[in-house]
Amino acid sequence: MSRASAGAALGHAHVAVRSRSAARFVARRALVYGLVLVVAVWLIAPFAWLFVTSVSYQKHLLARPLSFIPPEVTLENYRMVLGLKRFHAEGQAAKILPSMLNTLIVASVVTVINLLVGTTAGYAYARYRFPLKTLSLYALLFTRMLPTIVLIPAFFLMLRALGLANTLSGLTIAYCSFTLPFTVWIMKAYFETIPGDLDKSALVDGCNRLQAYYRVVLPVSGPGLVAGGAFTFMLCWNEFLVAQVLNTKPGTTTLPPVIAGMNGQINIDYSVIAASGFLGALPAVLLVLLFQRYMVQGLTTGSIKG
Repeated sequence: MSRASAGAALGHAHVAVRSRSAARFVARRALVYGLVLVVAVWLIAPFAWLFVTSVSYQKHLLARPLSFIPPEVTLENYRMVLGLKRFHAEGQAAKILPSMLNTLIVASVVTVINLLVGTTAGYAYARYRFPLKTLSLYALLFTRMLPTIVLIPAFFLMLRALGLANTLSGLTIAYCSFTLPFTVWIMKAYFETIPGDLDKSALVDGCNRLQAYYRVVLPVSGPGLVAGGAFTFMLCWNEFLVAQVLNTKPGTTTLPPVIAGMNGQINIDYSVIAASGFLGALPAVLLVLLFQRYMVQGLTTGSIKG
């Protein structure tokens, strides 16, 4: 075989190898994008259907075959929820906005307490060595792993003894008990990624340990604070079981039990329930969209140490 023929054959072989590699690359990319699309549809579809239901008439939801695209779009359901239009379940719907305000108050107070107490505790666990440090850390984790239903009888008896039953203050205490461990662990992992030389430099410059924490460490802990605060807020905003059992007095209930109570009406209006659910989910969704970059950074910063 001539040298030219051998070179041509080798060139064809390289082209064939590159073609196969390109085909495998395209196949892998197509598989990855396909899986991402399936997961995205799986996650977004319930929220999308909730919105479609909230702008549909009840008669179209009960019609068969069911149409996933509403024949008529209406905002009457939101007007009912906001008390701008009278209907058969207006008594229950009138509780939506007050309960949303209660939820906002409780979630905000619990978030502030978590950021004040949880970050300070996380800093102490990350920087100090003290007796029973590991044991107390895992004790905190164990309380977070307990099913919430197990703690409700203890919450009920404790709050009744303190005179805080059916109050937003009692609900705040109950929420702090199972959100603080989460915040402590998040902030401990984040503070461990911050070089200890920052603290030492502040101490050399004349700061005490508390001043070094507030003036030097906290200003560079934004992603961790956002992650801990956002997840605490969402846990409180969406919590149903504790609020359902502990706060049964009208005027002290939060949003999830009120929405669930609309299923107890004689004539269930699914469109109004969907409108209530969409309004209730909107703050948490907007919170995630606004701070998703900081939340991901805050949660993943302490996962890999180099």
